[in-house]
Amino acid sequence: MSWGDGSMTWAELRDLVEHLPEDSATKAAAAGDVDGRRWTQGTYIQAAQYNALLLMIRVLWAAHLKGEPPDMPPVESPATEADEKQAELEAAGARYSEAVLNQFSPGTTVDQAEIDHWQRKIRELEAAQ
Repeated sequence: MSWGDGSMTWAELRDLVEHLPEDSATKAAAAGDVDGRRWTQGTYIQAAQYNALLLMIRVLWAAHLKGEPPDMPPVESPATEADEKQAELEAAGARYSEAVLNQFSPGTTVDQAEIDHWQRKIRELEAAQ
């Protein structure tokens, strides 16, 4: 690092950024954090333990007390840009699947010319055998 003129090399800057605490704003932004909730690995582990404990409580409550357990919402981890992109992809896939299924639903009108075309093709294949 050149202290005289206040400049640093790109490698020095990279090293500084890489050694920032994992809950720093810079590391959170680099990871794609959209909520501004900067978690460390320890925070993720604690949230997972809490959520596992909630699941055990709900199972034991239902098994032994035979009633509906109280509402205990789990801890949600911070959303990232990758999570949002994955949700968009899943929604697009669901829309596509629905469109394909709707295309063949009984309420839709079918092009008679297309049916005739494929019946003709089937007869041609059967005749060729």
